[in-house]
Amino acid sequence: MADVNFAIDLISNTQERMTHRVRKFGFGDGYEQIAADGINTRVAEYDLTTRPLKAADANTIRTALDQAAVGDYLLCTLDPFSTIQRRYRLKDSSYTRQFLVQTSDATATTQRESYEIYQFTLVEAYAN
Repeated sequence: MADVNFAIDLISNTQERMTHRVRKFGFGDGYEQIAADGINTRVAEYDLTTRPLKAADANTIRTALDQAAVGDYLLCTLDPFSTIQRRYRLKDSSYTRQFLVQTSDATATTQRESYEIYQFTLVEAYAN
């Protein structure tokens, strides 16, 4: 498991989601006990969408995401949520890649510029 430096200043949209791991135990009379499950119970997830990327930037992000999908950590800073570089995992070892093709007014079959957009969720490795 290696750390991959991941520069993500190419982000269009970011959403933070916090959950806590807890154990619940219910009794027959409706009483319920809730306790933290472990030491690091807070789980921070970040849904990210990149802006449209040209081939060079898209290839860099795809390489880093592929490495994270097979077990590596991504080292990055997610402003404004954190100003400290942290380690993240790729949730469910998956990401989505979308292709956009620039519209052209010409009717000729010329090569049009294409872009890629990536959507993925990062999970903070040691959220606490």
